[in-house]
Amino acid sequence: MSFNRLDLNLLRVFDAIFQTRSVTVAASNLHLTQPAVSKQLNRLREVLEDPLFVRTSDGMAPTPRAEAIAGPIRKALSEVRNTIERQLGFDAALSDRTFRIFMSDLGQMVLLPRVLELISREAPFVNIHSVQVPPARMRSVALESGEVDLAVGYFEEFEGSIHCQVLFEEHYVGLVRASHPTIRDTISFERFLQTPQLVYHPTGGGHSSQESFVDKAFWAAGLERRVAVRVAHTMGITSIVSSTDLLVVVPHRLAKACAELVDVSILELPIEIPSFHISQYWHERFHTDPGNRWLRGLFAQLYGGRQAVEATPQTVAARELADC
Repeated sequence: MSFNRLDLNLLRVFDAIFQTRSVTVAASNLHLTQPAVSKQLNRLREVLEDPLFVRTSDGMAPTPRAEAIAGPIRKALSEVRNTIERQLGFDAALSDRTFRIFMSDLGQMVLLPRVLELISREAPFVNIHSVQVPPARMRSVALESGEVDLAVGYFEEFEGSIHCQVLFEEHYVGLVRASHPTIRDTISFERFLQTPQLVYHPTGGGHSSQESFVDKAFWAAGLERRVAVRVAHTMGITSIVSSTDLLVVVPHRLAKACAELVDVSILELPIEIPSFHISQYWHERFHTDPGNRWLRGLFAQLYGGRQAVEATPQTVAARELADC
């Protein structure tokens, strides 16, 4: 293969398909037609002498060669974009950049809608991809490489040169259906111990520490905790709680979001569970990247307290709130 034959625009197409596993979605993100993206993919296949992507039941699966070159291509595109944006600045109104964010389904339900509403007004061509949260080391590697731009939520640890900015403090509450036979607007410690529970335990975040404090309350009382149901996603919480007599311990903002969908009661807990911070995290490599700063500014403006709310995203991003 001669490098002179390679149209560098084809690499953007390759990266978009690799990230989405779909020619259709890649075309939408690149603001191209599907036939145009298919044509460019075929050109790249000829140049690299490899199928690169094979259609499967789970989408366009990359070949071993595609897997091998995907990381370096993404890093190279990131460096080119960063170089240009540092010189020209990031114009949110015109940018078609795709940002990837580590965020749990809780974050998608509670935090993301307001961010997307603001983006639709200020940056109509910007794309946001929520990425499933992997184990700690893989998170840090993805942030360092630029595969993921930002992590937003409750995380216990990151490795490497990661910046952290606290957005707000959150606490836990109880949630039961409004017509619960034994619980109304408050719950006693005895009733808490007697009520079968639904446990929300998402992967990738820091909520396992909350469970240990609930378990300690039962151990101290000499009782065994009755966990009737355990779920890893927020999707089923509203329907399960509203149709059973189970009690679930969840973050307050998630409880409020559930209360907007079904008839439930939010309860102050009779046990002590430490509050926690919802923060955003990014790697040192992208600390001065204009696009990354703009995105961080949006979260800071919407969720970072009075000082952030009063400022524009660009102003907040320029001076940054206090790191954690």
